[in-house]
Amino acid sequence: MLLEAGLLAGDIACGAIAVAMAASLVNVAGLAYPLNLATELQIHGPATLALLIGIHALLGLYRSSTKGPMERFRLRGTATLLFVFAGTLMWGREGLSAELLFVPIAGLVSLVLGSWVDHLINMRLGRTIAPAAILGIGANSQMLARLLMSQPTWGLRPVGFIDDGVRAGDAAGNPALGQDKDDPVSGLPRIRMLEEGQAANGPEVVIVPDRRALPEDPSLLYRLGARQILVVNQLGDLASTGLQTRHFDRFVALELVGQPLHPSGVQKRIIDLAVTLPIAVLTAPVICLLALAIKIADPGPAFYGQRRVGRYGKPIQVLKLRTMYQDAEQRLERVLAADPALQEQWQRYFKLPADPRILPHIGNFLRRTSLDELPQLWNVIRGDMSLVGPRPFPAYHMNAFDPEFQALRVTVPPGLTGLWQISSRSNGDLGDQRAQDCFYIRNRALWLDLYILIATLPAVIRGQGAK
Repeated sequence: MLLEAGLLAGDIACGAIAVAMAASLVNVAGLAYPLNLATELQIHGPATLALLIGIHALLGLYRSSTKGPMERFRLRGTATLLFVFAGTLMWGREGLSAELLFVPIAGLVSLVLGSWVDHLINMRLGRTIAPAAILGIGANSQMLARLLMSQPTWGLRPVGFIDDGVRAGDAAGNPALGQDKDDPVSGLPRIRMLEEGQAANGPEVVIVPDRRALPEDPSLLYRLGARQILVVNQLGDLASTGLQTRHFDRFVALELVGQPLHPSGVQKRIIDLAVTLPIAVLTAPVICLLALAIKIADPGPAFYGQRRVGRYGKPIQVLKLRTMYQDAEQRLERVLAADPALQEQWQRYFKLPADPRILPHIGNFLRRTSLDELPQLWNVIRGDMSLVGPRPFPAYHMNAFDPEFQALRVTVPPGLTGLWQISSRSNGDLGDQRAQDCFYIRNRALWLDLYILIATLPAVIRGQGAK
């Protein structure tokens, strides 16, 4: 109940702010007489807010569920479209004309603010709901637990493993549960054996990591006291945002969407310029101040261009504010040569927790806040990059992937932000990067770009995984 109440209160606050901002923008633009609009808002404002909240409630956004942030955003997008349609009809029947711009503006502002607040509330309160036990203690179960622990906004909190007596998952060289103390799942207990039945304070959700892990008698899972059973199957590169469930007697099928409607290059370019040009003008003074701070910390150029792999494999010069010493590579080579453990970590992530190359204070600040990426707005304006897409990698980073993925990755323009950046960011290894980039490339759409753009600011503010 606490989560549902928080989501409802957050949307009421965001909706009220959206209504006020929309009214102000309409007035400033001179599209309506201020007194007339103010009077109409007193009459229609509460009804408009009630319409917005009511549509969100009907779509189930205030019910406790295991929907992930991307699914919740799609529901919010659908709610916004319904609100604009219904609100336009409501205001239009009153004979208002110029004020009709108020409805879509309020809907767009509410979508952005509501998505941020939704994410924040789920991060703060989502950890307290839906305790989940994972069936089995093998490699698949442990991998699923790590994934859920890294994504608390999915509303599932792993509390332990249910021992099903199967050990086949540990035969592939994976450490047994609890042996690797650096593993985040090592502290999760074995709750009980499957045959033991229900226990006090049991999990609300039981997750079966693979269809083949289901017991011969599935009713055993319900006797554990769970209210929800989730059967998970990996789809790999076939993962899609548009899966549909089909039922054929005893069989269940996942229907994959056909060829998705990818945004055209012209659409992407128009959106890139419409968003980037105003931001570039507004942030120019900030970039100048940061450049001055860099020169004070370490004399030399404040900007630099790093050669990275662009679309179709063509090299591009990605612009950044300098966060490292001018002899950064020599410093890195000395540290890696002296510490094999750091060398292994570098080969896995191409990141270090305490990078010796980074300038003190200003360098860490720029990386933590991602402000060092601001000059790449010029890359977007110039057409080397897009606002959203897979981040451009240096050649050494790109060469660490398999040839098939390299070929897929260069079919789209690289982006200023991407799906990886709003989720695991620097905490993700090469496998995470590959999976999330594949998902974006195969499912890219304008709504997905909008979701990533809106989610980028909270990710930057949290600084989670930024290095």
